[in-house]
Amino acid sequence: MYSLSISTSGKYISVALFSDKLISSSSVLAENGNTNLLMNSIDELTLKSNIKKSDINVIYLDTGPGFYTSLRIGLAVSQGICATLGIPLISVNGLDALAFAAHTGHRKICSIIDIKRDEFAFCTYKPVPGGVVRESEPEVLNENTLQQKLNEDNEKKLIVGDWNELNEKIIGDSSYLKFGSPEYVSAEHIYNVGKEIYKNSDFPNFNEVRISYLREPDISFSNKSLVSVINFHDLENKLLQYGYGSTVGRPRKRNIWYCME
Repeated sequence: MYSLSISTSGKYISVALFSDKLISSSSVLAENGNTNLLMNSIDELTLKSNIKKSDINVIYLDTGPGFYTSLRIGLAVSQGICATLGIPLISVNGLDALAFAAHTGHRKICSIIDIKRDEFAFCTYKPVPGGVVRESEPEVLNENTLQQKLNEDNEKKLIVGDWNELNEKIIGDSSYLKFGSPEYVSAEHIYNVGKEIYKNSDFPNFNEVRISYLREPDISFSNKSLVSVINFHDLENKLLQYGYGSTVGRPRKRNIWYCME
């Protein structure tokens, strides 16, 4: 079984191929997102790994929070591939993926993701044997409220994610704050959480997957303008160019994968 994992929520387009273990991965700097760059990254990965695209059985996708345009590109491409191949799409929250990948045995974990406009997505976690559990719900904080959150008590904390984007005033010189890895969401981190979701059959149909923005977009689209922004006919043509085959006349196993036997 081959799995494709994708993260486009931040500065990097990150893709990875797995078959129980990691086969190959790549991360390319692309702050504003790019459909061709994502498709090229997937294409190069499958070629290098000598795997046919039609052999991919499931896609794990970082659905945010993060950069709006990049997230939309990741979702559109992933849903297009899933529709073409008739495979499931597993949605993974990037904050959860950061916390799950953090290396700590006792500190509270604070996941931070830069969502631009001097705001950050934030969530806290408690380490437990084999993973982490949320202590709070994801929220949007500005620099002032984030500083308050990090310094509201003397509990030892591990900060992961986009802490490099914080100014020195927020970080301060607190002895109970530790800054560590991972520093951004990668496709590997998404896979490690996504495979547990897939194993439990706890996921919706691929066309019901939604992005976790946490706040309203800077620009809203009407239904008419949205069609012109994401042209699904053009997307299908791109999928054909990259060797995914035609969706016309192909069976789409849209509801099979989350039915319990």
